[in-house]
Amino acid sequence: MSELKENQLVLRPITHDDEPWLLAHWSRPEVRRYLFDDEPVSAELVTEIVDDSVDDFARWGYGLWAMVVADRLVGVCGLRASDDDEAELLYSVDPLYWGHGLATGAARAVLEYVGPIEVIAETDAGNVASERVAAALGMRLDSERTGPNGPLKRFVRPGAPAVGR
Repeated sequence: MSELKENQLVLRPITHDDEPWLLAHWSRPEVRRYLFDDEPVSAELVTEIVDDSVDDFARWGYGLWAMVVADRLVGVCGLRASDDDEAELLYSVDPLYWGHGLATGAARAVLEYVGPIEVIAETDAGNVASERVAAALGMRLDSERTGPNGPLKRFVRPGAPAVGR
């Protein structure tokens, strides 16, 4: 898949050319707060994430897409194969674009693209915006557990197994 479109939003697979932007974006405290448990993000980690996404596209048909609006990279959205062999929804949006529905629109486009597979999303307690995205996507609260920085809520979109298919 080369592009997905949701209104003015264009999605394309992330590439190694995106790494400088991804490093700067994911290093912002307000972005990494929930996505990386507020840990610093290294260039090596960004390269590993891009490599994993390329591998996931080759193996499962999904990965991480760059979110582009008016030819400007504004975020990332997609699925990754988790350590538990589940398709996990991940996204991050440039804070200048928060509150405009881009995460929900991108996630909806990704879910439509992959079809009726089971997808999970985990949100840190207090990340109300991500809980709203999960709800807007029709995901249901499945469980809660303690994560590295406090409670985590697990949301599920039921469907066929996403990996191992």
